[in-house]
Amino acid sequence: MKTKEITLYDSYYSIDKENETRAFLFEVHADEEGWKTPEEIPDQRVYDEIAFQDGETWRDVKDGLNTIFEDGYYLLTGYCGTWRGNLDGGNFIRSLGDLLSVIQHLDDMRIIDRNGHLIIEGSHHDGNDRYELKRLTRKGYELANDNYFAKDRKLHDTIMHTNFYSALPKFAKRIYGL
Repeated sequence: MKTKEITLYDSYYSIDKENETRAFLFEVHADEEGWKTPEEIPDQRVYDEIAFQDGETWRDVKDGLNTIFEDGYYLLTGYCGTWRGNLDGGNFIRSLGDLLSVIQHLDDMRIIDRNGHLIIEGSHHDGNDRYELKRLTRKGYELANDNYFAKDRKLHDTIMHTNFYSALPKFAKRIYGL
């Protein structure tokens, strides 16, 4: 099966992002600003535009996440990179606020839909994190509820790896029709 990967959000710096933004600014504003080449655009103007575009994209993704959380409960599992190494963990997620509380420490992040899997990768001062978000099915909700939504690795693994208990969010398809 061919991997279909869609980057929904990416706050990491890249020279490609800078060059694309510089080309965009030149195309849209060269006449009014008097720029003769894209290289004449002040770096700060480029960085401000990148920040603006990242903010707009992040707002769109948050709106989409709010929409999918209306479906019920989700489970986020993965690891957090620390000075002691990667620490596994998981949380049941009911809302955007729940998700943001888990990822708020990330300085930069990338959200990817990979064949329907919703992956969140990020970095912070201690290392790199990687998470996956899946929707609980009715049976998954019942199992989690019977176990008081425990922060228990065995429970989380059972839910994440059993299609009777969890389902792919298929975020890009549901929200963007991709």
